[in-house]
Amino acid sequence: MNGYEDPALMNGEIFKSLMRNIASSVAVITTSNEGRLHGMTATAVCSVSADPATILIVVNRSTRSHPIISSTKQFTVNILAEDQHEISGLFASKQDNPFSAVEHRIGLNGNPIVVGAAAHLECSTYYELDVGTHTVFVGHVTSGDVSTVPPLVYHEGQYKSLSPRKPEREVAPMFIDRWSPRAFSPSEIDDETLMSLFEAARWAPSSMNAQPWRFIYVRRGQAKWQAFLNTLSNTNRSWSIHAAALIAFVSKKTLQFDGKEFPSPTHSFDTGAAWMSFALQANLSDWYTHGMAGFNAEKLAHELELPDDFAINAVAAIGRLGDSSSLPDHLKAREIPSERKALSELVFNGTFGAA
Repeated sequence: MNGYEDPALMNGEIFKSLMRNIASSVAVITTSNEGRLHGMTATAVCSVSADPATILIVVNRSTRSHPIISSTKQFTVNILAEDQHEISGLFASKQDNPFSAVEHRIGLNGNPIVVGAAAHLECSTYYELDVGTHTVFVGHVTSGDVSTVPPLVYHEGQYKSLSPRKPEREVAPMFIDRWSPRAFSPSEIDDETLMSLFEAARWAPSSMNAQPWRFIYVRRGQAKWQAFLNTLSNTNRSWSIHAAALIAFVSKKTLQFDGKEFPSPTHSFDTGAAWMSFALQANLSDWYTHGMAGFNAEKLAHELELPDDFAINAVAAIGRLGDSSSLPDHLKAREIPSERKALSELVFNGTFGAA
């Protein structure tokens, strides 16, 4: 009996769950074959010894890169920088030529080096070992370089940065901590929790205290869930299916004053304030929200039986943070808190564009 048939071995799913707690740098392993460039995203990269300088990589034998590494006996490890999560997703996808969208140069061993990476190591293979579905390639490091930028990290199914978001001026942490993930866990949200978030939203400011906002929600599993979900764009539907609830942020297009009713110029603006209150309170309660504009407004209005004098401003999903491995490949790389433009690009004194 070999080791892989040992009944005492840990269950594979439990093993994966445990391994998600080990933080790893994210690398793109690059190779070349007869002038054609190849690359794959990997986290299984490890140093072996310093004398001689040796590292190992672990590659699934089903990948396109595997036979090339095995036959050419060389590979380059590009440790991605913290702002290169989209490059990670690109090489994790099935695109034929991801290098067409990635700035690179050719290294001493003929393999591509990703420009802007935190580090790269050019290696020549001297030993390989098949283990289960993968091959361990051990290589001597023949050349390399390191930059000063922090590396991209993968931990608990999420891309993470070693450099936290940093505001230019001091603000309350809740503004920096809030972000919009797409990966949600299967957790359900109860009415009491959901209503506490709407309670925060109803205290938002509004023009003439008109309070134009209305919130129409459906929890996952309820009768209207699938109908609501079907009004979203294909991309939004692909990840929103795991959310605990979907909410339509609706506003009344008119307001009353002095006994008369007239068009409200700020109904969307005011409802946006309510949405931000909802999102911040959710984050403070360890729930995550993601607002969406990608939905069929006419179809959703019909499903929600919305009166004509109301408009749907946006839709939001809410849930507990989940594992980004549940996302389609093209979305995995975007699963990281985004940065913001500099204040100097957004704030002007007196006239547009003035410093």
